[in-house]
Amino acid sequence: MAKRAKTLKTKGFTIESRNKFGKVVFSVSIIRYDKGYKKFRVQATPKGEDKRIDRECYSEVECHELVQDWERENPNPYNDSEWRETRTSLTPEQLNDAQIAITMMPKGMTFCELVNANKRVIEAKELRVHEAWEEYRAFNTRTDENKDGKWKSPKTIIEKNHFFKSVIAEIGNRRIKDIQAEDLPAFWQKKKWSDQTRLNHFKAIKAFFLWCKKKKYHYEDIMEHQQTPSVRPTSLPRIFTLEESERLMQASLQEKYRTIRSFMALSLYGGLRAGEIHDDWNAETGLKWENFTLDPPEGLRPEVNILFIGKKKINEYRYLPPKCVKILKEEKAKGYDVIPKKNGINRWRQVRFACGLNEVGGNVARRTAISYFYRHNPFTGKPVTDESVMSNQFGNTTDVRKKHYKNSTATIPDAKKYWAC
Repeated sequence: MAKRAKTLKTKGFTIESRNKFGKVVFSVSIIRYDKGYKKFRVQATPKGEDKRIDRECYSEVECHELVQDWERENPNPYNDSEWRETRTSLTPEQLNDAQIAITMMPKGMTFCELVNANKRVIEAKELRVHEAWEEYRAFNTRTDENKDGKWKSPKTIIEKNHFFKSVIAEIGNRRIKDIQAEDLPAFWQKKKWSDQTRLNHFKAIKAFFLWCKKKKYHYEDIMEHQQTPSVRPTSLPRIFTLEESERLMQASLQEKYRTIRSFMALSLYGGLRAGEIHDDWNAETGLKWENFTLDPPEGLRPEVNILFIGKKKINEYRYLPPKCVKILKEEKAKGYDVIPKKNGINRWRQVRFACGLNEVGGNVARRTAISYFYRHNPFTGKPVTDESVMSNQFGNTTDVRKKHYKNSTATIPDAKKYWAC
């Protein structure tokens, strides 16, 4: 004969409810078996009903579900106005914490939203700003080990370091996930900066913090709703007058400025960018006479092989106007290099100061060449109507030319004098 398992009935709990006749108490007793399992016996005698409730359940949750099913079958018409009961599986300590948390919630936020937001904060990894920046820089720098990096040139690394210099100095030791949106605008909203400079800093910082969000160093994109700096329309750029141009070239004949005369000619009459000529005044990588074809075969124009455009190393050819070629031949014949081996940047600044043009930026020379070239193409003797000619000669975009050079104040008579040898 099979031996029956021993049982032990222990004190359970009660579940209170209500029907249209009044309060109903469901008594739950727990029956424990010596085999290690237990059952829950639910009993109640609702007022107004002939049938007594006596059911067995296998869990506390099932007990509550039994009562809820009974409530749906026996609705209380006064439930909304006279009585309401809330049941929960939370412990008293958990319920107390939940009540306190609800009183502290931001207005308009639900409890679930609060929990999810906090969950994202907790899941965000612990990393300082300067540590994230080092990882971000290594991730983007192209090396033999990281051939997919987008930053190819050392100049790009220098530029990015410059963008983040103040960021690292001021908030470098703070945790990424502690940074708030209002902490950042100060790093690009500098009063003395131009609109374009502010925009450049903004884009760099935005890309960094978006990467931090993807890496889960921050629980949100704190740059998402930042106001993007606007680049407002600018006035026409400053260009040298005929008299100023002649004054500069005349001053370059002096012995102390003679080493940069070729550089000045390439800027003023060749229209080359300063960096395309000297590559940051690097005598090793800047232009040399071997990059020039000053005496081409008949039917061809003199030209120069551009090694660098900004930070990109390329090979691109530009035609050289007759006035520029004349000066370059003179300097080459006298044994001068295209750019000086040292102090080039100082000499260029000094010669402008000597001519009373110390407030004028170094890029004005290129702008002058482009403006006058529009009015009088020195190769054809006519105004330029084909934009591809300007693109091939100077390498800038149609938008830039339209904004800065096409409507310049330079006149056709002045342009003819400018290019006259």
